[in-house]
Amino acid sequence: MDDKLTTLELAADWADRFDELTADERRELARWLGETPKNAAAFARMRRLLGDPALIDALDGQDSPIQDLPPLQQLRSGAGTRRHGRSDRRGPLVGRRQALAAGLAGALALPFAGLWFAREQAAETSPSLRFATRTGERRRFQLPDGSGLLLDAASRVAVDFSEGRRHVCLEQGAARFDVRHDPLRPFEVRTPHAGMVALGTSFSVDHLAEASELRVFSGRVRLDVAGQAARVVPADRWALVHGASFSTGSFDPATHPDWQSDWLDADAMPLGFAVQRLARYSPAPVRIADPKFASLTFSGRFRLDNPRQSLELIGALFGLKLMQRKDALYLV
Repeated sequence: MDDKLTTLELAADWADRFDELTADERRELARWLGETPKNAAAFARMRRLLGDPALIDALDGQDSPIQDLPPLQQLRSGAGTRRHGRSDRRGPLVGRRQALAAGLAGALALPFAGLWFAREQAAETSPSLRFATRTGERRRFQLPDGSGLLLDAASRVAVDFSEGRRHVCLEQGAARFDVRHDPLRPFEVRTPHAGMVALGTSFSVDHLAEASELRVFSGRVRLDVAGQAARVVPADRWALVHGASFSTGSFDPATHPDWQSDWLDADAMPLGFAVQRLARYSPAPVRIADPKFASLTFSGRFRLDNPRQSLELIGALFGLKLMQRKDALYLV
């Protein structure tokens, strides 16, 4: 069996079981997706195929390109039930996986499937892949196009790549992107506050509750903010979108890569922003007891991997103490 079919088999099995994976299996899936862009691309395709009942129904009416396979609808629904990541279907899992993969792989060759797949790629659909980290965990991933992704702790992105575009939604936390050049497919990152389009570059985006920060390490990034003219941010510059306000400045990527080297680099940073960033590394939630202190600013360098100590030091700048309460850590 060739490597391509093996990848499709695995992708079909992961996609079919995705909603019922255990925590350990999800971590195993994340490792497999990060091994090569081929794995991520195959998984995304299988998730899209398995998620469209209209395609499955239509293909069941076609002559199967693979002999002696059961109808795709039967493969999709399966026989029996699954519990705790184990299969109770009739027949061995590997045999079913091979049949499902072969059926879907063959289906992709049918004219109807080709038309459907082109339509699906052009449509605005839910993102196909998600990458996430836990509190205190920082991880590297490879995106389907070969671009690099470094996720800060307690962060999450949704990825939607097609033949015409590359779209990433930073749903939570912060991420660095080392973008693989592809002039035919723009690479866009969005947060609720702004959109960033890579112009051949490495950059990071930090999604805070009321703001988004962009840092460009090489190349350029176009920054789009609703109601404002687009701006191009060059290398060694940062830009902060906070409500209707916009600010920018310079930094040295070699000495101040920020969270990527376990440091919180504060330059007139609001206390509220610092608390959100340190909370990604804290086992306990972090709160500011009096919200009026959130807008106070400070400067300095503080360790991310020791959030409690850093919060105590930062709090002392404003005469605040860090106190443990039942539900969280509070600066009071």
